Amino acid sequence: MTETNDQALAQEVAESDVSAEQEPAAAPEEASAGETVAIEVEAVPSEEASAKAAPEEAAPEEEQAVEEVPLAASALPFAAALEAKNPVEGKVIGWNKGGFHIASDGVTTFCPRSLMELGNRPKPPSHYVNNTYAFHVLEIKEAGRRIVLTRRPAIRNERRQALDEIRAKQESREPVSGKVTSVTEFGAFVDLGGGLGGLVHRTQISRTRNGEPADLVKVGQRIEALVTKVETKNGKRSARISLSMKALEADPWKETAKGFSAGDQFKGKVVRHCEFGFFVELAPGLDGLVHTSQLPIGKSMSHPAFATGEEIEGWIVEVAPKRRRIALSLREVPASDPWKDLGKQYVEGAEVEGKVEQVSRYGIFVELEPGLTGLLPMSAVKLPEGGLARRTYPPGREIKVVIESIDRKRRRLGLAPPGSQLVGTKTDYKKYRQRQKESSGLNVMAAAFAKLQQPK
Repeated sequence: MTETNDQALAQEVAESDVSAEQEPAAAPEEASAGETVAIEVEAVPSEEASAKAAPEEAAPEEEQAVEEVPLAASALPFAAALEAKNPVEGKVIGWNKGGFHIASDGVTTFCPRSLMELGNRPKPPSHYVNNTYAFHVLEIKEAGRRIVLTRRPAIRNERRQALDEIRAKQESREPVSGKVTSVTEFGAFVDLGGGLGGLVHRTQISRTRNGEPADLVKVGQRIEALVTKVETKNGKRSARISLSMKALEADPWKETAKGFSAGDQFKGKVVRHCEFGFFVELAPGLDGLVHTSQLPIGKSMSHPAFATGEEIEGWIVEVAPKRRRIALSLREVPASDPWKDLGKQYVEGAEVEGKVEQVSRYGIFVELEPGLTGLLPMSAVKLPEGGLARRTYPPGREIKVVIESIDRKRRRLGLAPPGSQLVGTKTDYKKYRQRQKESSGLNVMAAAFAKLQQPK
């Protein structure tokens, strides 16, 4: 019986020793706080001593035993900050698996890892160590021996202030500065400070340079840009910010475009293709469009000479700075409007020579001279048996045609094959109608004159 009691007593002592050794390891942050904050608590007298000294005061002593332990003096500033919801400043001096040890006003406090950032995504611990931040007191435990902090309210305040500054700069068109954190195929992300980030879309990086975003900006580069938009959601401001670097560059359409005029020759580099043509860089930030209809006769956009990066030459058709548009042509542009000074050789019934421009389902378009094109209807085209118009009349082939009709208002020329009877008939009919008008006018005048000669 005695042996059993001795074994039980030894087991209790061993368990108490193990618990004493494991307690600091279970809560390292509490141990750190305990090293910095020391609280003195007076010993409570035993029940027997109290009964001997003053049996009649036993009840008041029981009430005194359940009173709260007074807050340590070192924790008073934190209690005041907690009540007033004011921030406190702290320096990160270490960390463990659960969070970070913060030295604030000579006291070691603790901030859980989940409360160091918004969204529960803290950075690696080395990012915080030896840095000083603003915190808010979350709670005070164990009479001030354990003080828990959070950084989230301070981050929200910083972002709110930073966003207000961004808004003010957007309204005043004052540039903001930041550091490029990443570059993707659709633009560059920029750290603006205060926990805010912005995006410079690829179309907003530069007026004067073309290429992929990675060729124009680099990670770590400091840039300046204008804020073009701060997106809103549900009526509240958010931190999605759109930026423009090219807005700070000089607009080439205001000055550079003045050096280009319709009819001038140009030399430039093909920079990009689109569905209806391709763009040519005439000057930094100044591109002109070559429409598919303005390609050389017999060539298409897939021709190697029009590949991106190739140098080409041509003529300027139109310059419209207000519409930010320059129209280009790889065909010779006439010095003057051929319709205003239509040559004497272009009369109905005249046989002329031209060059096949293209073949469509309506007929064959024939260029008589730069800026002057007529249509030979498919119904009038004579093809060999089994032949195709596109093969019989390839672009660039020179053919002879007869001018069947001229419509100056709509700027249209109707063409027909040489020797067509239709042309002569129509021309003769027009001349006949003109003679009728002239003769009818003379007859009316003669009748009026004869009437005046009659006696009254």
